[in-house]
Amino acid sequence: MKTSINLILMLLILAGACQSNRPHRKLPVLNKFTVQNGDTIYKKIPEFTFLNQDSVPFSSKQLKGKIHVADFFFTSCPGICPILTGQMKRLQDLTTDIPDLMLVSFTVDPARDTPSKLKQYGMHNRADFSNWVFLTGPEDSIYHIGRRGYYLGMAKDSTEPGGYMHSGKFVLVDWNGLIRGYYDGTDANDVDRLVKDLYILLEEKND
Repeated sequence: MKTSINLILMLLILAGACQSNRPHRKLPVLNKFTVQNGDTIYKKIPEFTFLNQDSVPFSSKQLKGKIHVADFFFTSCPGICPILTGQMKRLQDLTTDIPDLMLVSFTVDPARDTPSKLKQYGMHNRADFSNWVFLTGPEDSIYHIGRRGYYLGMAKDSTEPGGYMHSGKFVLVDWNGLIRGYYDGTDANDVDRLVKDLYILLEEKND
């Protein structure tokens, strides 16, 4: 009887060890890539420098080593942007325990969205500017980053509310500039999924 109990205990210990040694789930890499000499080379988000809400240059170099979530919006948007901003604020509130997380909101209407206007918009939406930046700059540069870096659609379109068409996706990017997920920024449930994936990615970063 004692031998049977010891055997059961040993099996439980071995099962626990196998469970603890099981590799963590990893998020996929979604960037475009090429294969060179058998190695997969991912195309990272291009480097950029824009002005933030305080008229201070903000560079992609400031995102290196950090996880960030990006979206595209404009302050006079009568459509989905208020929802996007509200969900980004909720995301910020849910992730205060991730010190190296940055939230980055790019305007698709830089002609009207000056730094001071972005500052007013952020304050109105109770943004914490310590890790949430609102960026503006040359329109062609912003659209290049949006389309070629984050792979999101955006364009001036007179048929759209506010005159612009842009994606409502939140983009999760790792510390190496690689895209690890897309989420519907207008859907609270999908933003909840983003929060879960953030912690999965953080676990990978800390391994």
